[in-house]
Amino acid sequence: MCTNELENQKRRLKELMEEKAFLVRSPLKDEPFVLASGDKSWVFFDCKPVTQNPEGTSLIAEIFFEMVKDYNLDAIGGIQTGAIPICTAVAQLSYLKGSPIPAFWVREKRKEHGTMNKLEGGLKPNSRVVVVDDVTTKGTSVLKAVEEVLELNCEIAAVITLVDREAGAREIIEQKGLKYLPIFKKSDFKVQA
Repeated sequence: MCTNELENQKRRLKELMEEKAFLVRSPLKDEPFVLASGDKSWVFFDCKPVTQNPEGTSLIAEIFFEMVKDYNLDAIGGIQTGAIPICTAVAQLSYLKGSPIPAFWVREKRKEHGTMNKLEGGLKPNSRVVVVDDVTTKGTSVLKAVEEVLELNCEIAAVITLVDREAGAREIIEQKGLKYLPIFKKSDFKVQA
């Protein structure tokens, strides 16, 4: 894919994010959003309406696949639920492009019945993987996925997030020696007056 086409896809994905995922509350009349980290914010990224949207899913798959296609990966995945549509879309597109990359995802807690898995998708030990997330704030959730993957002695080629809230995740993830690649940053989105 040429650079112009990729940039056009990112531009269109940002438009969808602004339209469907970027939520703002007013301090004058609303309560702030409570983030998974426990912090409060007047700005929230609800990526599910984009990761579940046919156009959004397609754009995400194309952009993420372009970023990872030369990494010689064995798998792509991350923590439930934010990573599931992303890694699934990339896995499906990778198959169509003739370079299949299986998907996996990590449960917040071990399944209490059946297989009792914490990792779903059959990730094998010693695999080369990319860990993905939809929104990364402090890096806590994505690092849970990283820890599970490292327990299988896997090599992590990169951590890629759809949106970095710019609240410390980059520093924490890079301190672990991992490459961190956000598609967008919180500062890319402007609150309309």
